[in-house]
Amino acid sequence: MSNSDQELRQRIHELETQVRHLNNELRLTKEEYEDASSKYLDIYCNLDKKISERTSELDAANRKLVQEIEERKRTEVEKEQLITQLQKAMQDVKVLSGFLPICASCKKIRDDSGYWRQIEEYISKHSTALFSHGICPDCCKKLYPEFHEELQRRTKE
Repeated sequence: MSNSDQELRQRIHELETQVRHLNNELRLTKEEYEDASSKYLDIYCNLDKKISERTSELDAANRKLVQEIEERKRTEVEKEQLITQLQKAMQDVKVLSGFLPICASCKKIRDDSGYWRQIEEYISKHSTALFSHGICPDCCKKLYPEFHEELQRRTKE
């Protein structure tokens, strides 16, 4: 065998060895690729599942917030209605307060201008109270003694 044949065989053997190494590397790379692809699919599926779960959670939270906002709006409307009613009631109310100078004898009240007014007139002017008149038993006895006696007799019968 000649030197060139031997060199050629040596070169073929080296190339075959390189091809085997490349095939091994290719096989390993293919396995790594398949493993990485499998892991990628698992991660993708898990991520998709987590996204779906989180989206569901956020949708539920959003629905709850919408309900809460609607409830707050209803409460706000009710509050505004109550405020309006209270303001109207405050406009309708006239309150007597403070000291009222009143005559010990005739029971007239002195107004802010210094005039003495009948108690009915003063209270009617400063409040929404209405009056009806009657006579108490003590005044009836003092002012109308005969009528009082007749009334007492009729009541006993």
